[in-house]
Amino acid sequence: MKKEIFIVLDIGTSNIKCGCLTSGNVILSEKQEKFPMVQSGGSYEIDVILFFDLVSNLILQCLSEKAVETGQVSALLITSQANTFVPVTGNFEPLRNGIVWLDERATCEADYLRSQLAGYSEYAGFGQPLAGLFASKLLWLKKNEPAIFQKAQFFPLINEYLAYRLTHKFYTDSTSFGMSGMYDFIKKDINNGVLQILGLTKANFPKIESAVKRGVLISTEISKEWKIAQRFPVYLCGNDQCASASGAGLKEVGDISINFGSALVLFSITKKFSTNLGLDQIAGKYPISDDYFLLTYAPDFGIVIRGLKEKLFKHGSYDQLFQTYFDYPEVEDRNPRFLVDNLEFNTMEEANQFCAGIIKYYIGQLKKHLAGISQKVGINTVFLSGAITKSTVWLQIIKREIQLKVIVNNQENAGLVGALNIYSLKN
Repeated sequence: MKKEIFIVLDIGTSNIKCGCLTSGNVILSEKQEKFPMVQSGGSYEIDVILFFDLVSNLILQCLSEKAVETGQVSALLITSQANTFVPVTGNFEPLRNGIVWLDERATCEADYLRSQLAGYSEYAGFGQPLAGLFASKLLWLKKNEPAIFQKAQFFPLINEYLAYRLTHKFYTDSTSFGMSGMYDFIKKDINNGVLQILGLTKANFPKIESAVKRGVLISTEISKEWKIAQRFPVYLCGNDQCASASGAGLKEVGDISINFGSALVLFSITKKFSTNLGLDQIAGKYPISDDYFLLTYAPDFGIVIRGLKEKLFKHGSYDQLFQTYFDYPEVEDRNPRFLVDNLEFNTMEEANQFCAGIIKYYIGQLKKHLAGISQKVGINTVFLSGAITKSTVWLQIIKREIQLKVIVNNQENAGLVGALNIYSLKN
C-alpha cells in the first residue's frame, strides 16, 4: 500500500510555502517562494495569475521529490493570510491586480464604516473597521474604481481564488472569512450592514462553512496539467495564524503562541467570543473546536528586523543583530517608523544602538500584548514559532523578558504542520 501524503500550502505575507507531509507530520519535501507582492507607496498589490503559477510550480516541485514519488496524495490543504482579495468576473477572470491586506489606501473608507456601523466591536471581531480589512478595501474599490467594482461578480479572498482555480468551485471557511471585517459572529453570517453600504448581496460571496468542512476534488484540467492520475480534494484550513499556532503546539485554553513572522502575532484560544477589543486585537473562530481565538499583534515586526539584518548585518547573523539588545541596555526604545534604505550611520556603534532601540521597542510591545491577553485568559505555556526563533540570542531575550514557560516547536514550518493538524483533528 502506498503511503498517504498531504500537500500543504501556507500562503504567508513574506513567503508561500509548500510541503508534502505524512499523516504523522513528517515533512518529506518543502519548497518556498517569495510572495509576489508589488509595493508602491501605500499600495500593496499582487498579480494573482503569477501567484497561481508560482503555487502550481511549488506543488509540482514538492511532488517530484523522491521521498514523495512512492506515495499517494490524499488531500491538498490550504492555509492563508487574510483580507487579500481580487475582483473577478463570473468566470473568475481577474479585473485588476489583487489588493494585499497591507495596503493602506482605505483609511477614509474605514473611517466612514466606523461612523455607520454601530456596535461593530460586539460582533465583528475587531475594535473598529480598519484600513487593512476586506470590507474597507471593497468600499475603496467602489469609490475609486467604480467601473471595475460594477463589472465584478465576485471578490474572492486569495485562498478562495486559489481553491477556485484548482477545483472550479467557490467556497470559503468561517475562520478566514471571519477576519475580513465582513462577518457577524453573533448571527454567524455576512454582515448585512456592510452589504448595504457596498451595494452587494450574499450572491457576490461564497457560502461560509467551518474550516475543513468541504473538500472539493481538483478539476480534470488540473489533474491532466499536473499529470496526476488520481484526483484529490482541496480543503481550506483557516488563516495562517491559526495554523501556525496549532503547529507550534497550541492545544487548550491557557496556551499562547507567539509567531515571529512579518508581524509579531500573539494567539490564544478562548471559550467565548471576545468583544470590546483594542485596535491591535482580533477575535475569531478557532478552526479545530467550538472555541474562539484572541489574536493581538505588532505589525511589520519581521519586515523591520529583516530589513535591519540585510542593511547592517548583511554578512553577519541575526544573533549579531539581537546581541545589540544586551550590549546597549541603556538605550531607550525607538519607534520603527523609518525606511531601511534611508538609514545612514557615522559609526557601527551608532548603528548598533539604533538596532538595540528597535528591539527594545518590540520587546515592550510583546509585554504589552501579553498583559492584554492575560486580562481575558490565564496564561500557562508560551509556544514560539517563526524562522527568527532559530536565533539563540533572540530566544535568550524572550525567555529573560517574559518569564513564562516557553517551548519552541516546528519553528518556520509551524504553518504546514498546523494545517495538517487542523485537517486531522476534524476528520
